[in-house]
Amino acid sequence: MKQREQIVQKFSTFLSFGDRGSTCQSMWQADPQLERHMKSLVQSDPEAKEEFWARYFLKQLRDGYQTESSTKIGDPGNRDTNSQALNISIINTSRHLSAYLQEACLWAAHKSYQKFSFLRHKYPLEEYFQIASSIANQPARLLKSYNLEHPRSNIEGYAKIAIWRFVRDKIYQQDLEAKRRKFSDYGLLKNLTNKELKEGLASEVINQQQIDLYTLAWKCFNEIYQPQQSLGSSSLEPPTQQHLKQIAEYYNRRLHQLNLPASPTDGDQIKEMLAFCIKAARNYRTGQIIPLEDYSNLSDPVPTFWDVAIQEEETQQVRLLVSGLFAAIPEAGQTMLILWQGLNLTQSEIAAAIKHKYPELQKQYQVARHIARYTKNILSDFAQKWNLINPDNSLDKEEDLQRIKESLDECLESHCKHLLCLILSQVNDKIKLKESATGVKQDLTNAFIVQLENELKLPTDTLSSASKKVSFFVQNWLHQTDEL
Repeated sequence: MKQREQIVQKFSTFLSFGDRGSTCQSMWQADPQLERHMKSLVQSDPEAKEEFWARYFLKQLRDGYQTESSTKIGDPGNRDTNSQALNISIINTSRHLSAYLQEACLWAAHKSYQKFSFLRHKYPLEEYFQIASSIANQPARLLKSYNLEHPRSNIEGYAKIAIWRFVRDKIYQQDLEAKRRKFSDYGLLKNLTNKELKEGLASEVINQQQIDLYTLAWKCFNEIYQPQQSLGSSSLEPPTQQHLKQIAEYYNRRLHQLNLPASPTDGDQIKEMLAFCIKAARNYRTGQIIPLEDYSNLSDPVPTFWDVAIQEEETQQVRLLVSGLFAAIPEAGQTMLILWQGLNLTQSEIAAAIKHKYPELQKQYQVARHIARYTKNILSDFAQKWNLINPDNSLDKEEDLQRIKESLDECLESHCKHLLCLILSQVNDKIKLKESATGVKQDLTNAFIVQLENELKLPTDTLSSASKKVSFFVQNWLHQTDEL
């Protein structure tokens, strides 16, 4: 789809996807009234850029609401006439901004389509766009916290992040499958209620005594394992062997205090019990309706300055910093991050893939510990380099680091996926496969695995156990290149 280039188009046209079966699914449709008004404004100031007009309309919108409020409080003789004319003006101004934000909606829709790739059977791209448009059609609400005085941000960049967060939280709110996958395994345990866990365990057809023991293991886990990350985070790290040992010791003490008829346990058995709790909880949340109050902790849709910086003029600067920091970590760290962030392999799958080359990384907890250290170092080093380049927007406090962690993780993920896409593109060019060819996906997947093992200097067939996730990555890549 061709992007809008002229200012009049940007503020007077709306994206229409049309019929699914049509050859041209999307097109720009003009609103005649907005188009006439925008042409008049552009003629009055031909040199003005789009950001000027976006700020102009937002200021007009805010001033209009304030004037409307004053008109209702006062009692002028022609109050009804003034109010009606004012409402029309507000509506037109709002629609100009809504038209301008259409590309921000499309950006958020594409980002959502990629993030929730496992929901493509439910949500086509058009559906995400409609959700995005529902908030973009209320620009006063969407841009309520936008600071017009801020010199280094722009409205479109701010809106992209705000709309994306709105769509993301809306999907989490209305879709059980998305809610189920929102949390990492141990993040889910931290998010569970006692009632949810007991009902989930009961549905696994175990007796009451077993339910009591599993519930006790979960309670001991919650009391002993207190990571620094916010509870329920999708990046919550698994407990270490030391943590599991402490949980087991506490569990055994509680068994004795409660006089429960069960044998003492160790760290490995606690890990197995927690894994069973995770399985029961995921099955429960998939099959049950989640109360609306469970969504009270959804994130604030208002972007921070960091969000806007990531999206706007510092984007290239951030990418260069992340690329340099990634290249500086040891080869083992790069390999683990590529497999983790790029291919979405679990830490156990990573351990299985690299254990022959890196004997010190044979266990899941060893991989988890190293990944945590590398990401922490990248975060710390990024802050140092950022502060040297941007002393006016320095990241000095621990809260600053936590605030940017999620965004930096996304940048790191994007960098790893970009590296994989480069390799896959080279493989595709080398074997000259066409999408119409028979078995293209499987052939390309097999060739990609071989090349990736060579690039990462891994023994042959070490990635064969992760072929499903590699195949999924190839499928997404083919889909994206087809859209282009």
